[in-house]
Amino acid sequence: MKVSRLPLLLLFIFVWQSSVLYAQNSGKIAGVITDATTGEPLIGANVVLEGTNLGAATDVDGSYIILRVPPGSYTVSVLYIGYRKVVLQDVKVMTDLTTRLDVQMKPEAYEGEEIVVVAEAPVIRKDLTSVEARMQAEEIKRLPLQELGDVLNMQAGVIRDAGGGIHIRGGRSTEVSYMVNGISITDDFTRSQAFQVENESVQELQVISGTFNAEYGNAMSGVINIVTKTGGSEWQGNLDVWTGDYVSNRTGLFWNIDKVNPGDIYNLQGSFSGPIIPNKLNVFFTGRRYYNDGWLYGKNVYLPQGRMQPVNGDTVAVRGDSSAVPMNYTDRYSAQGSLEWQIIPVLKLRIDALGSREKRRYYDHFFRLNPLGDRGDEELGYSVIGKFTHQLGKLTFQELTYAYKYNEINSRLYEDPYDPRYTHPDSLNTGSFQFAKAGTDLGRYNRYTRSSIFKWDLTSQVTNRHQIKGGVEYQADEIYYDDLTLVPATDANGQQIEPFLPEIRDISTPVHTRATRNPYKFAAYIQDKIEYESLIVNVGLRFDLFNPNGKIPYDPEDPNVYNPFKDIHKYKDINGDGVIDESEKTEDNKYTLAERESFWYNETKPKTQLSPRLGIAFPITESGVIHFSYGIFQQTPDYRLLYVGDQLKVTSAGGTQGPYGNPDLDPQITTQYELGLQQQFTDNLAIDVTGFYKDIRDWITTAAPTPTILAGVSYVRYTNRDFANVRGLTLALKRRYADHFSFSIDYTFQIVEGTNSSPEQEFFSQIGGAEPTRVLTPLDWDQRHTVNATFYVGGESWGTSFISRYNTGQPYTPELVTGTRTGQSILSGLPKNSRNKPSIFNVDISAYKNFQLTDKIGIQVFLRVYNLFDADNPVNVFGDTGEAGFTFRRDRTPQADPGWFDIPSFYSEPRRIQIGTKISFN
Repeated sequence: MKVSRLPLLLLFIFVWQSSVLYAQNSGKIAGVITDATTGEPLIGANVVLEGTNLGAATDVDGSYIILRVPPGSYTVSVLYIGYRKVVLQDVKVMTDLTTRLDVQMKPEAYEGEEIVVVAEAPVIRKDLTSVEARMQAEEIKRLPLQELGDVLNMQAGVIRDAGGGIHIRGGRSTEVSYMVNGISITDDFTRSQAFQVENESVQELQVISGTFNAEYGNAMSGVINIVTKTGGSEWQGNLDVWTGDYVSNRTGLFWNIDKVNPGDIYNLQGSFSGPIIPNKLNVFFTGRRYYNDGWLYGKNVYLPQGRMQPVNGDTVAVRGDSSAVPMNYTDRYSAQGSLEWQIIPVLKLRIDALGSREKRRYYDHFFRLNPLGDRGDEELGYSVIGKFTHQLGKLTFQELTYAYKYNEINSRLYEDPYDPRYTHPDSLNTGSFQFAKAGTDLGRYNRYTRSSIFKWDLTSQVTNRHQIKGGVEYQADEIYYDDLTLVPATDANGQQIEPFLPEIRDISTPVHTRATRNPYKFAAYIQDKIEYESLIVNVGLRFDLFNPNGKIPYDPEDPNVYNPFKDIHKYKDINGDGVIDESEKTEDNKYTLAERESFWYNETKPKTQLSPRLGIAFPITESGVIHFSYGIFQQTPDYRLLYVGDQLKVTSAGGTQGPYGNPDLDPQITTQYELGLQQQFTDNLAIDVTGFYKDIRDWITTAAPTPTILAGVSYVRYTNRDFANVRGLTLALKRRYADHFSFSIDYTFQIVEGTNSSPEQEFFSQIGGAEPTRVLTPLDWDQRHTVNATFYVGGESWGTSFISRYNTGQPYTPELVTGTRTGQSILSGLPKNSRNKPSIFNVDISAYKNFQLTDKIGIQVFLRVYNLFDADNPVNVFGDTGEAGFTFRRDRTPQADPGWFDIPSFYSEPRRIQIGTKISFN
């Protein structure tokens, strides 16, 4: 008996360690099978998805439902004794949606006679109760889309800010949840994507910008749900090789791109998939090596270790060789694979592994002439997902999932903190508006987040009209971070050691922060999809609980446990009178750090939130549907805002210090309303018009300064106080691919106003002497007008595509020069974000030609050009002129280094050309 129970025990352990996800990764096929002559329902007709084990038999009313169909294209066969077999080809299934297939069958005249029909996917989706955008693998291949971010850029309601952050419907860039196969791959420390998912892996990309269902949580603005490929019934694969470079005439701005070097950008990617055991065990794998030198280069004029050497009675910095050094490069390895095992007809196991390792650097203008002194980042991220799908009955199944997610970032110049190449911090001291002539970046940063994710989901089509889905999810996190600045080593007398030696100070000091935190999340949801001919309703309720497992000082006037200000916190009150007298102020009577920590903190409390969701669609005609949706969405603040600096190491140095993390922050809340219309004009052309309004509360900002017991010393922590609202309209016109061409045009108008664009903005504004924000102003990404357009023409053997983008400029805060005194300008700040940057226009193009070498092997050659017209698109401007290339500061600052005000990062990337080939086999 013990042996026979072991497999069940192992299965139970796996099931118990199962999941934190948010989405179903399958769709549904439903319809009615009838007699073509009489219209009578056919009872017991078989509907089968060829190449799979999915299918259903019709009920007494001729209806059928097939659940858990992965997104993709299928061939569906309908069989009934005495009737001609009907084969429907190219049936499209999408995640969370119902594909209707109503079939009229004709009596069989001859044995084996069948009817073959190419299914036409509906141009509008009648069961869509909120706005979303979807792209299948075939669509992604047709367009010049290299990365996942390129795909997101083309969606209505999605914009990028000057720093590259993605904003959906006006929310902050941290309000997007990234998911793969129902698992969150969002790194909760910064709310960014934990690792790169390559386009080659994507079967379907779903961008939900509207009111999403209750199964989705911890996101306020949008959900990006990626369903990855798995192996099919036949072996196939490809090898994709291309190279390229930046080609631009703007060499005065973008130095070192005047010569074409194909090695500056290159890509090597391959994939294969197929059945290891037909109809039982399938595999998919893809790997990629990608390098891009970037378009922003530094000039190695000065050396980091250079010293000021006497020359003819003067001193100059030791010179470098003036070679080009890339300052915004990307160097990435990535791999993704899946294994799908149909254990028995009612039980399937799928295992996915995805990950990437990337080295990169962000341009720092200060280091432009000393580029070897600046540090870069190295990021490692991966996830392993195991999911059991168990068919409990004809129309009921459950999913049990476990996932492990890891993200780590290292940022440093040299691996060894005691590397002799580090230089004294004074080496970086320069005058205003001057480049670094020597010196090294002394900062070092290491941070990782590891998550164990568990989930159980149950889906049941309880009647033909009601599909109920519910589940619970749990996520346990471990966050570790170590952030420090190297300082000059000192001897026993506190004197700096000469020559310079770097030193790591203790974590009790402000220059070194190290901590580990262990928060967890729990959620439960239930939702019902109600489907009638004239009404579709998605209604749900979600419960979220977050426990930060944090601590906050019990005495706000004396927050630093390492260096307390009050005597009562330094020394033990031996006589218990509540006062520390002189006799008690001895070294032997001091509290140890461990003793202080035992009484210093109060525990934070768990946070809970209920979030109702409602979406309603009204088909008004066969070709038109109106939808309305409403929802409340909550999101846990970034872990960075909760934990970094939560030790509150306030010093006696004076002034307002911070901002510091606050583990007692509440969830942020967004309430969204949406009203829209889908209307089909022709068999292939439709429009979607949607208006939306968002009310955002409890955004994170900085609190008013908290005074300490020391005069002139205060500190600032994060708090829930900011708010914003967004109102907008999107129009999307789309012609699906037919007769060798397709196109889409979408337009977004939106107004994004709030109190502050970032959590830190209020703090730095007040430090600069500004008044606290009391009114709504345009936020940094308030992009009023955005137009995206795509066009594709071609077929199996050749094709070409265009992507065009236009948007009005995002706002900036202007500066007004009111006078000068002793050579210094006096600037008067005008209202925040009261002017707009110039508009941006961009065109990308791609073309390909296919050659069939054999029945099984084909080759494609392709050309891609990004920023075809090499447009001068500014992403940042000088506040005094509103231009990226001109400022009056140039004339007012004679001490500025030549070239200081020529900032290439103020512009988007120049023209980029890629050429390559893809070899495919099947």
